[in-house]
Amino acid sequence: MYSQPIVFTDFHHNALLYSLILLFEGRLGGTIFTPIGTDWYTHGFWKVSDSPEIIKQYLNFDRAVPDGSSKFNENAESTSNPVYLCQNKNILGHTNKAVTLDGFYQLPVDIVIASIPTHIEPFLRLCENHPNKPKLIYQIGNAWTAEAGLAPNVMASALIHNIPKDIHFISNHQEFDLSVFYPDLSYPEQNIYSFIHCLNTIDAFASDWKLFQSVEKLMPDWNFKSYGGLCRDGCASGTDEVAKQMRGARFIWHTKKGGDGYGHVLYNSAAVARPMIVKMEYYRDKLGRELMIDGQTCLAIDGLSPQEVVNKILYYSDSQRYATLCKNVYENFKAKVDFDKEAETLQKFIKGLN
Repeated sequence: MYSQPIVFTDFHHNALLYSLILLFEGRLGGTIFTPIGTDWYTHGFWKVSDSPEIIKQYLNFDRAVPDGSSKFNENAESTSNPVYLCQNKNILGHTNKAVTLDGFYQLPVDIVIASIPTHIEPFLRLCENHPNKPKLIYQIGNAWTAEAGLAPNVMASALIHNIPKDIHFISNHQEFDLSVFYPDLSYPEQNIYSFIHCLNTIDAFASDWKLFQSVEKLMPDWNFKSYGGLCRDGCASGTDEVAKQMRGARFIWHTKKGGDGYGHVLYNSAAVARPMIVKMEYYRDKLGRELMIDGQTCLAIDGLSPQEVVNKILYYSDSQRYATLCKNVYENFKAKVDFDKEAETLQKFIKGLN
């Protein structure tokens, strides 16, 4: 069952989409489709946002992205109406396939994936209305876990507790390309980079943005960059560019209040053997906590003053201490994450969908 599956998924973010492409297209020989066309919104099947600009950004053809990053549906060309090929520079220039709402009902869809809670109900209706009666998977990659029981199948790359026994469930790490995020055990220049979207604009991040700036002022010989959507130093667009910038950093600054459900920045950083500067309190009961051992794989700065943060960075910048950190980071990543092994388990999960 589900040999070369036809899969429809919402487009939550690039890294998640690419992980699903790697699984369903790369490993299972199937096809992934995302929504295109504003009919998805007007008919109540797309609920990412009610903002006109965000709707256009995600669903229109060749629409510029407000934060300056690459377009989501660039050069969308119809192959056999209503299927479109969209050049996505954010995921290695990958050409992903998008479909209109009318076209969705014409495709022999096997699986529908909702990756945000507000899509569970409308996507259940999509499955019920489709002649193929596809199976619904709720993919949880964020720190929203309360609604896991609303879908018959749950695929979680976040720590989830108290899953009802009647839910078909699997826990996994979202896959990314290890030929792009490969380890580098060299001694980088004095660079500290952050990849937290909106670090300088979201109120919840205000104290950590202030700390970032304070430490930056105390280290004038070091180069601090804040990359991401709406960030001070713009976007590092595309996975190849993100990986390159990560390898060029001595430390990755990742004080993200609220933590991540999964956290591609965390796992990407570990895969390239770069230690992170973190607040471990943000990762209590979070999956990414498995990557954090203070002084061994990361620098925990919980409760430290700006000067104490500086002192800790300089201490672990000693060439021998730093080399040990990088080695530990990468070895711990390999011990915690095995995409090949998880893919075998995921295939069994897909065969048994409710």
